[in-house]
Amino acid sequence: MKKKQLFYADELNVRIVISDVLKNIWLAVLAAIIVCIGVFSYSKVFYKNTYTTEATFVVSPRSNGSYIGFYSSISTANEMAEVFKEVFASDVLNRMIKEDLQDPGIPFTVNASVASGTNILIVSVKSDSPSNAHAVMQSVMKNYRRVSGYLFGGVVLDVLKKPQISLAPSNPIDINGMMTKGAFLAVVLMMFLVAVLSVMRPTVKTMACAKRRMEERPLGVLRKERRYQFFFKKKNRGLLIIDAGTSFKYKEAVLQIAHKIRSQMQKDGKKVLLVTSVAENEGKTTFSANMAYALARHGHKVAYLDMDLRKPAGYKIFSNSKQADLLTCLKEGKAPSLEGDDRLLVVTNSRIGAKGDRLLHSDELKKFVDELKEKTDFVVFDSAPFTATADTGMLLQLADCTVLVVRQDWASYDICRAVSEEMQEEGGKYLGYVLNNYQDSDMISMADSRYGAYGYYGKTKTEE
Repeated sequence: MKKKQLFYADELNVRIVISDVLKNIWLAVLAAIIVCIGVFSYSKVFYKNTYTTEATFVVSPRSNGSYIGFYSSISTANEMAEVFKEVFASDVLNRMIKEDLQDPGIPFTVNASVASGTNILIVSVKSDSPSNAHAVMQSVMKNYRRVSGYLFGGVVLDVLKKPQISLAPSNPIDINGMMTKGAFLAVVLMMFLVAVLSVMRPTVKTMACAKRRMEERPLGVLRKERRYQFFFKKKNRGLLIIDAGTSFKYKEAVLQIAHKIRSQMQKDGKKVLLVTSVAENEGKTTFSANMAYALARHGHKVAYLDMDLRKPAGYKIFSNSKQADLLTCLKEGKAPSLEGDDRLLVVTNSRIGAKGDRLLHSDELKKFVDELKEKTDFVVFDSAPFTATADTGMLLQLADCTVLVVRQDWASYDICRAVSEEMQEEGGKYLGYVLNNYQDSDMISMADSRYGAYGYYGKTKTEE
């Protein structure tokens, strides 16, 4: 099998990248804070102020007790100035300086440089305080003659500029400037990193990505629905096609998908549809409920069974509808019947929990499903996420067809593809997948209208 590329240009969704950057802006802020703390700590722990005092000398050679003319001696004086650099850096002079200082442990350095092409010698002393730097310079001017006298008897150093006490450090550090630049760089780098990770995340982000990575076209696409509610109104647990606030486009998309699924199932004489997802929060419970409503709207008698035995959510989706309890029905050994003009039978559960494994292997459940198949035209299973528990794998034995709900930019497309292949291998007729909560890259609005939160198994949050 030919290995696919890691990234294709048509799989880039700018909306998702921008959304990820905005959601993770706190990481950029945290990085900026860390950089600022680091710069401040460095300035307090590692940075040391250094003060410099300078003195300027003129090197003048003399012959027979008199000074030689400038033009005839400039070359010689320049050479002698170069040699004097070694004198000021000598260990002998440093030892004499330390003997003069009251505290021999004072740190200092003495440097000398010659102005290019001249006989001017610049001597600088660096130390940890202005007073120490000035004291060392005074010792230098006092003792250099004792060192140079042994070597250059015919050379004179005249002071051109006397040393002054330094009023400011010679190595100033701009803490605010460093913090500002460092924080800005940290924010940019962190946002860039988040954007790169967003782009490289192996999830379905575009239609081209869905077709390429899932290796098939979706049964349909349910776009992200935006609903606006007043803060004092109770928040709906699901996005249902029977709700007045649901858009016409969303309703039509659900009805079209239902029509495709119904046609394939009727063609093969199938009745039981299992709806699942790879991971949590992909919208399978809402889709299952809408499929039941859509099939009922097409004139069929439909039974909805909430078979997510670990963390059911159907009883909240159908909070305004008449519900039968699954465990009660199994104990009574009889499936409820549709009354009057009703076309939808809702069977939910909210208290099975640890009994789920035994229930899935029970003959009572099989008989219950067989009885529902006789009383209705279609039975819709809302199962647990495929990778969250083994329950869905066992339910495949009772289902005739399966549909996978894939939420945009949620689960890995490799896992989604593996799950779809496994469902086909299990013997169930895999009809395809539905791309849910989809947004195009070129849409302007960035508002997030999530219509549910499945939560994590073991917690109290419920899907949709």
